[in-house]
Amino acid sequence: MKRVVGVDIGGTRIKAGLIDDAGSVIARVSLTVGADRGEEAVVARVAEIVRALAPGGAAAVGVAVAGVLDHASATVAESPNFPAWRDFALGRRLGERLGANVCLENDANAAIFGEALAGAGQGATHCVGLTLGTGVGGAIIIGGEIYRGERGMAGELGHLTVDPDGRPCNCGNHGCLERYAGAVGIVETMRAARPHDPEWQAAAADRDGAVAWLAERAAAGDATARDIFGGVGDALGLVLAGLLHVFDTRTFILCGGVSGAFEWFGPTLRQTLARRSFRSMQAGVTVVRGVLGDDAALVGASVLARRRMGG
Repeated sequence: MKRVVGVDIGGTRIKAGLIDDAGSVIARVSLTVGADRGEEAVVARVAEIVRALAPGGAAAVGVAVAGVLDHASATVAESPNFPAWRDFALGRRLGERLGANVCLENDANAAIFGEALAGAGQGATHCVGLTLGTGVGGAIIIGGEIYRGERGMAGELGHLTVDPDGRPCNCGNHGCLERYAGAVGIVETMRAARPHDPEWQAAAADRDGAVAWLAERAAAGDATARDIFGGVGDALGLVLAGLLHVFDTRTFILCGGVSGAFEWFGPTLRQTLARRSFRSMQAGVTVVRGVLGDDAALVGASVLARRRMGG
């Protein structure tokens, strides 16, 4: 029997999983993107990893990738992880290589959709989620479906403004959420908080481990670390309050590496959310951490692929 495979194309690694009908990962494979990051090389690497999981062929493949996508044509218009890609027909070319139906999805959408269907938000037909990683992504689920907007770009929640005169963002705006609640933004806050402390500057230089280090400092009672996480929580609470007023959802999902420090920024987040939203809208509202970890985007992409093939 042919299976459905979920694939997550990251900036440095490609992860794939064989997903059952319940949305559980029953086998996994991971490999590096490789030195050649061109279109053909990536198609070949993804095909390799899919064949390793489903040597008899896959019925459908769901692919999660960061960037701006045209869902109708399964094309990547642009991707921050692969700057050379422009209008890359990834879905079509991978489908031709594998002889399978390929469903392409933005990685944040796929991760939040996976959590909504089989993870922390299971049972919620309406939810809004944020992926707290290097930057901040987002997704909106309405009636069990991803809301994409008129041009397919809805959910860029990391670029909601939390400080109009704040830090410049790569998008051209100032004061975007991701400049304060993403790992890069938190590192910048760490550097500014203790500019003459060698230990803090060394920790900030390790971007991959900086947030975990900061959480350890917070656990040890460090007031500066706790203040930094308070700022993260305040920025997130401000954004969630606005989203609550727009979408009237009871479920907010946070996933990604930074969410691992939820115990340190969660209390402030909830306080700010309560302070900045209608009291009548707060009943039953929950903010939950994702539980699927690195599998979230694989599960979400595979479920979307299965739905497209009518499964």
